[in-house]
Amino acid sequence: MRFLNSLIFSLAMLVSVSSHAAVETYGELLSGTYEPGADFASLSVSNTGNVYTFTLSAYDLNALFTNKAFIGSIAVKATPDVSAGNITISNISGGVTSLTAGNGGGPGGGWDFRFVLGQGQDRLLANESITWTATFASASQVTLDDYALHVQGLTKAQGDSAWYLNSIVTTPVPEPASSGMVLAGLAFVFGMRKRLAHV
Repeated sequence: MRFLNSLIFSLAMLVSVSSHAAVETYGELLSGTYEPGADFASLSVSNTGNVYTFTLSAYDLNALFTNKAFIGSIAVKATPDVSAGNITISNISGGVTSLTAGNGGGPGGGWDFRFVLGQGQDRLLANESITWTATFASASQVTLDDYALHVQGLTKAQGDSAWYLNSIVTTPVPEPASSGMVLAGLAFVFGMRKRLAHV
């Protein structure tokens, strides 16, 4: 019985510290006039505490919008409210070399902050991806509730720019590192059981 209790406790601890990645795809019109015929990007988000890792991948924006289209920013709603000054950006890699956080900036208000993807000609274009880490300096756990992607460089007929929400959210699954932690925990528990059986 003691072994079973130890096993349950170990598994609960491992699950509680593991991080999960949710993947959302974007294409549902939020603000603007043009809705593409298919999703145009995906956003993967995972976290451990107040450290979040993001990967944004643009699909073929040229075919879905126009050859000048790019993803300019991501507006974010958070609980509790977050100021951009309390966010540290690091580990930027991929199609954009700079990424900053700014306050507000989403459609219709109610957005806490935004990630600005590049400056000038440093833009997230068709078939490019960017990965970055955002660390939130907060006394309490930060939960990121919603995201909206801003597509710019559209034609006049498409309304110049538009904001989009996610259309699909996949069920979060344990990341490989988390699965490794669970297996290591199980090996430890069974090893301890075997050792205790020989005592």
